[in-house]
Amino acid sequence: MCNQLKVEFFKFRHFWLFYLAVIFMAAVGFSYGWIKLASLGYNPYDAFRATGCDTSFMFILVLVSAWFIGSDFSNRTIHHEITLGYSRWSVLMVRELPVLLSGILLHFIYVVSCMIGVGSKTGFSGNMFSMQDLFWSITIMLQLMALQSIVLFLSFICASAPSAIVVSVSFIMIACNVLRNFWEGTFFTKTVFCFAQNNTKETLLPTSAVAVMTLVIVMVSTYLVFRKKEIK
Repeated sequence: MCNQLKVEFFKFRHFWLFYLAVIFMAAVGFSYGWIKLASLGYNPYDAFRATGCDTSFMFILVLVSAWFIGSDFSNRTIHHEITLGYSRWSVLMVRELPVLLSGILLHFIYVVSCMIGVGSKTGFSGNMFSMQDLFWSITIMLQLMALQSIVLFLSFICASAPSAIVVSVSFIMIACNVLRNFWEGTFFTKTVFCFAQNNTKETLLPTSAVAVMTLVIVMVSTYLVFRKKEIK
């Protein structure tokens, strides 16, 4: 499994779409901070609070993940690994880790770039971060991981790059961008499709618990589906 993991991280380090997404998220974050938030009088801490819970660009994270995973089905890499005797659990897990980490990295590149954009125009002085903000960030990371695990689940069901991209991006666009405009009740704000809105315990505890449960349930479901799936 260690060798498999090394191969997957090597592939991801050379995955051109990931670097394109990094540039996009950094550029959008900096522009948003420089043009919009700075004109509203925000400081870098305000920018952190405004963008940390922003799900507007989740479709970019999903596109990268679905393309990366789906390609391994389309080019028969997963088929060859199973033929060589690797367990389906290891095949699943070695793809889970880079996908989860890439989602966290891309989102926080957007957040930090926005803070830099604001700070470059208004200065970097402002409110100091607290321990609650660290817990807030960890909660959002858990939600990102759960969200990415859903993408993995959909990609393993589709078992091809084009299908995985279309289904995953469409699903996330609806769940993270459309539904929030119509369904803003307590239930929706605690799901992984709506990142924690503030750093209070009343928000962080239930949202982090739901994120962990979602992550575990989806990972187990993905394995159960993949275990019975015929790979060609």
